[in-house]
Amino acid sequence: MVFETIRAFLAEELAVDEERITMSTVILEDLEAELSDLADLMLMLEQEFGIEWTDDDLKDIETVSDLTSFVENQI
Repeated sequence: MVFETIRAFLAEELAVDEERITMSTVILEDLEAELSDLADLMLMLEQEFGIEWTDDDLKDIETVSDLTSFVENQI
């Protein structure tokens, strides 16, 4: 469920096909996202799952798998 939500949010935020997004997708490189896109995504996930994050948390998130694990550990 978490992966599917992240995948949908990424596809919407970055205007890419969901099929391009896998657990091994590198968010900033493969999807050509910027840090501001990742911060916006984190805000959406914060509202969706009731999680909290800091700017330091973003430093450890490179792949969709990293992001999924982070969210799963917060809920």
